[in-house]
Amino acid sequence: MKNTIIAAIALAMPCLAGQSAPLAPAPVPREVARTCADSPWSMEIGANYNFAMRDLLKHSQGSCKAVDTMGGELTLLHRNAEHNSMYVRLGYAYGGESHGGSYGFRNDNIKLNTHTFALTTGYRYTRSLAERTSMYMGAGIGVVNQSIKTKFTADGFHRERDFSYKAHDAAWGFAVEAEVGLRYQLCPCWDVFLAYRFSANTAKNSLGRGDVELTDFNRNHRQFFHGITAGVGFKF
Repeated sequence: MKNTIIAAIALAMPCLAGQSAPLAPAPVPREVARTCADSPWSMEIGANYNFAMRDLLKHSQGSCKAVDTMGGELTLLHRNAEHNSMYVRLGYAYGGESHGGSYGFRNDNIKLNTHTFALTTGYRYTRSLAERTSMYMGAGIGVVNQSIKTKFTADGFHRERDFSYKAHDAAWGFAVEAEVGLRYQLCPCWDVFLAYRFSANTAKNSLGRGDVELTDFNRNHRQFFHGITAGVGFKF
């Protein structure tokens, strides 16, 4: 019996020698988790203050004062390449002014309020300055809706006649803007920014009433602004 077992093992040795050890199963490749830092999409939430370069309304006695504005904005960006992005921006700005003694009437006073909505799209170029700091510049074009409300009061040329005049008009126009700014990265997905912006619009409002003394008190200058904007941006 012993000789039989030894002979069987000897006959099986050539077969066993030709077989390789079983291979361990290949590991399944794991998909790298995508984070917001890799996303080409980002959003900016900002606040701005705009210094008017021209008086708002014009008339035969001169012009009203310039009306500065302040407001907020939302900007959606898509990074097309390392330095190049396209954006769409929705913005709102409000301005108010009150003054008198400029129209040739006795005790005259005017109150002005403006509401401006703008939708623009444009291009932005970004360049890194340091590990967390970058600068950008861009320009855009779009449409704007400008609303102007006026309230004018004054004593007339004769003591028995007083003027009281209210008007409101909204007008559409084109909007243009150009900006240059700095950005600081707080973490891979969040940053803060500060920028200078030039903006202008072509909206022309009509505010005339028809009185002989006020027939030319019905036009506004096209508006130009130097502005400062600041806010926070995040990728998603």
